[in-house]
Amino acid sequence: MKRILSILIFSLFLGTMGNLYASRGAVVENPIDVFEKSFENKVLSIQRKTQVNENLPVHRALFYGTHNSYNSKSYAGPFFSYAFPNQKYSIGEQLRLGARFIELDVHWALGTHARKELLLCHGQDNHVGCNVFDRPFYKGLQEVRDWVSNSANRNEVLVLYIEDKFDGHSSEALQTLKDYLDPWLYRYSGSCSDIPSPENMPKLGDMVASNKRILLMSNGCYDSQWSGYFKKIFFGGSTGSPKEFKGYPDCNYSRATYNSTMVRFFNDTTNYFGFYDGVKESGSFTDANIQSMLACEVNVFGIDQFDPDFAKKAIWSWNASEPNNWAGSEHCAVVWSNGRWNDLNCSSWNRFSCKDSSGNWYVTAGGGSWSSGNSQCSSETGGRYKFSAPLTPYENRKLLEAKNSVGAGDLWINLTDQASEGNWLLGN
Repeated sequence: MKRILSILIFSLFLGTMGNLYASRGAVVENPIDVFEKSFENKVLSIQRKTQVNENLPVHRALFYGTHNSYNSKSYAGPFFSYAFPNQKYSIGEQLRLGARFIELDVHWALGTHARKELLLCHGQDNHVGCNVFDRPFYKGLQEVRDWVSNSANRNEVLVLYIEDKFDGHSSEALQTLKDYLDPWLYRYSGSCSDIPSPENMPKLGDMVASNKRILLMSNGCYDSQWSGYFKKIFFGGSTGSPKEFKGYPDCNYSRATYNSTMVRFFNDTTNYFGFYDGVKESGSFTDANIQSMLACEVNVFGIDQFDPDFAKKAIWSWNASEPNNWAGSEHCAVVWSNGRWNDLNCSSWNRFSCKDSSGNWYVTAGGGSWSSGNSQCSSETGGRYKFSAPLTPYENRKLLEAKNSVGAGDLWINLTDQASEGNWLLGN
């Protein structure tokens, strides 16, 4: 009996080990589990869901994610496989941390089966640097499939960037993608090299409604079948590093660029014994430059060594511990002096945030309860401006500038969860 009891206790202990980490001799909870239960994760989820609710085109939406997502110390193997990692966590864990841009470098190289196959490899174009113990392409796709098929992620959209080093084996690469992810792959029209115009960009709400929630991009184009699934990277001519970033309001690229395509910034932390120092070459992401990039509307982030602290830096909307629905009666949103949002009782008095069709903001002189926002904006501007809410961090910054220019206090923004608690929508 004692032996059976010991086995049961040991089994229970093993069953919990997946969620526990050892830290200086103490057992602590897995930091990713902690993050998933955090208020910051709740806010990030609301932030993404609001962009989905309003059917934002993908070139205006935020795809905060990772660089060389596959090159993680989680996969370290024999003979220096993934010996110089860009990431701490697995692809599945990066997704749990809120990464919505995943990058996979796919090489046609020698694998463990003594033949060439599609490998996730941190190597050069000629495959120097690839290791026979590097993971097969399909292993990374399995992790994406496990995440995208989870009902808890039903409203999430992912950009999957495939860096093409196939050596002519694009058909095998596409078939592998379809084998694992076909039900969720967005279908394009036209040629792979034809980047959609702003009017024809895929839209988040449409992608979620059709359940085609994975947007494929690559650096290579092939036949018509490939074109049905891939577009050449939207950010091909608009990418940079933290070291190159000039800050807001310069933003490195014109507003026309931001309004028409994706803009990406990424860093590199690999260090090859001093022969190459990625941090020196690319710079580092910080809270300050991430917030400045968000204000510019940089919408694709490729962050090295992504972790819970980096994940939280993507918040641009709600203030700390908000929305909290205090006393069960706060269902309308205001913007504070710091540019962050708070939920408030809809009958409170505030001035209003109004926007015209060109994206210019106006702050009303008069105020009232949240429900009078449409009439107040219209009456003060002759119908040129409508009661509105910022849907991107750039819009949020421009509203804050308009607010500060007239010395206004808290302002109503046109967001409410009166219809369904926690589901924030533009009001009618």
